[in-house]
Amino acid sequence: MSKVFGWMLVALVAFDFSFLVAGQIRAQLIPASNRLAQNQALVASVQGLEQVNSNRHAQIATLRTEINQLETRAAVRSQATQSLTAQTDRLSEEAGLTKLRGPGVVVSLDNGHPLAGETTRTGYQIDYVDLQDIVNLLFAGGADAIAVNGRRISPASYFGGVTGAIEVDQGPPLIGPYSVAAVGDRDQMASLLGQPSSLGDLKGRQRLFGLKLSWAGQPDIELNPFDGSLQPQYATPAG
Repeated sequence: MSKVFGWMLVALVAFDFSFLVAGQIRAQLIPASNRLAQNQALVASVQGLEQVNSNRHAQIATLRTEINQLETRAAVRSQATQSLTAQTDRLSEEAGLTKLRGPGVVVSLDNGHPLAGETTRTGYQIDYVDLQDIVNLLFAGGADAIAVNGRRISPASYFGGVTGAIEVDQGPPLIGPYSVAAVGDRDQMASLLGQPSSLGDLKGRQRLFGLKLSWAGQPDIELNPFDGSLQPQYATPAG
């Protein structure tokens, strides 16, 4: 048993000695100059990576600045676009080119009756001046849009015709009864219509000839766009 233990001890000492010798041999196989070169190469590699990383950070910062500038310019353009869109919508509404819906007032009027024995006076009939006065009064009272017998009024609209056949923008003649619908501040328009000083001539003829004149607020009125297809009509000589 002691011999076996002795041989094992000899084997262990021999193994440790051989491991030490092998380590010394491996250390001797890598020259000091090569280790220095390797260390220098590693240091240079690390420094290169640090420089690349620094460059990447600088590029990211530059890109972020450019993105912020682009977003700022885009926001300015967006605000300008929104402003132009709002102006276009407002001008389109004022020109009567868009459908408009909302609360408002409807004015109804129609011819009255001639006085007994009168054959020359036509004051009992609604004429284009009466409609024009009502439209102007409603716009003054806060109307956003107006239509006469369903025909949208634009800033360039004009009234004409003879008594009993009223024309708006050279369209087909309108005959009574007449309906003037206005979308806007209905309380203010109704208040203005009710003032004794408003539409004095029309109200005087109402009392004299029994003209039909009334108005009422409406919660929901829809006005179609101006009919731009209407073409001017001109008188032509009889053939």
